Amino acid sequence: MLKKFDVVVIGGSAGGITAALTAKAAYPHKSVALVRREQRVLVPCGIPYVLASLESVDQNLIPDAMLTQAGVELIVGTVLDVDTSAHNLTLDSGEEVGYEKLILATGSVPVVPDIAGIDKDGVLYVKKDYQYLTMTRERLLSAAKIVIIGGGFIGVEVADELLRAGKDVTILEKNDWLLPTALDKEFGTHVADILTSRGARVLTGVDVEAVIGDDRAAGVRLAGGQEIPADAVVVSVGYRPNVDLAVKMNLQVHPRFGIVVDEYMRTSTQDVFAVGDCTAKRSFLTGDYSPLMLASTAAHQGRIAGMNLFGIRTVKEFIGSVSAFSTEVGGVAFASVGLGEDRARSIGMEYLVGRAESADKHPGKLPGAMKQTVKLIFARSSGVLVGAQLSGGQSVGEMVNELAVMVQKRMTVEEILALQFSTHPMLSASPIAYPVVNAALNALKAGK
Repeated sequence: MLKKFDVVVIGGSAGGITAALTAKAAYPHKSVALVRREQRVLVPCGIPYVLASLESVDQNLIPDAMLTQAGVELIVGTVLDVDTSAHNLTLDSGEEVGYEKLILATGSVPVVPDIAGIDKDGVLYVKKDYQYLTMTRERLLSAAKIVIIGGGFIGVEVADELLRAGKDVTILEKNDWLLPTALDKEFGTHVADILTSRGARVLTGVDVEAVIGDDRAAGVRLAGGQEIPADAVVVSVGYRPNVDLAVKMNLQVHPRFGIVVDEYMRTSTQDVFAVGDCTAKRSFLTGDYSPLMLASTAAHQGRIAGMNLFGIRTVKEFIGSVSAFSTEVGGVAFASVGLGEDRARSIGMEYLVGRAESADKHPGKLPGAMKQTVKLIFARSSGVLVGAQLSGGQSVGEMVNELAVMVQKRMTVEEILALQFSTHPMLSASPIAYPVVNAALNALKAGK
């Protein structure tokens, strides 16, 4: 029997959940269903922290109540096919579900690198799957020596957690510094220094040639012949959009970046929307496709789709990814938004840099005070803020959001200097040493 809904969302992580909740809030009289494969859904950004900071995978679950209490019907099953002409989909149970509007939020899957022996037992990935993650946690916590291939934010966060669990950790990155897609070299080197000070071995600018061992992984071999022994190998070299269903539906799909959508998250097929990691996203600043996959971006896209399902609401469109990012390594927070120097140079932009440091409390001798470093990047010709990078205490996590708004509003250095900010001795830097303002002031000086 065909069960019909006004809105059906396929996918139960950040983008799908947000899209379903927004659709129900924006159109309360419409029926909304969310279809997902998983019985239990993980908090995506919390996955690395099940290795030490959390006591179990069960402590990193998104509660179903947030959907059901909002009036969204939850359906657990795998979508095998979608008939876009008839507006219905078929589940692995044989059940058929009809829709008026459909939102794809099928997420991403880990990239499997072309490395000899990559299919050996003991080679593990960071997957958004409850059963797999439970197994991965058990395997890693029972291992003594662990090699991590990939120094992006997942690899770094996994390394940080495994160090907290007392493991012997080696992290390998083919680029010249860690977190290369999010941070410039001085910040990426700082991350490496923190990991090294805590006992990790960090090798950058290296290529992994093979996973060694018989049937089970016993380590890796680098190009050049160096071998690094390990009881387990974690692969974290990126994720690719999960577009298998979209391809079956004959949607327009970019071969690398995912489902092509417009600013309202509409796909090439009428009444079908897409959000999150499965979509091709362009940079707000450059217009180029952006490889970053962030839960915050997925949630934002979910809100855009949910609001515009049954008619375009003005100024409720996706303006492009601003690439706002944050993480914490060894108790030090790192964050960035927009372009770094490396990216600005690569597109031929002439830019100004302003840097500033201060304690995140004032006076700096207050308990718990940490040094904050702020680096701002402005387009030289216009003075518009195009990027920022930060490190310091936990306040960095919200300061980058403040800077993300400035980037989106295309604020100039002079406009930032004219802003008013709240400060308090226990909560922020001194008003005369507020690092965002002082970094802007130093950029202004550099441009004279």
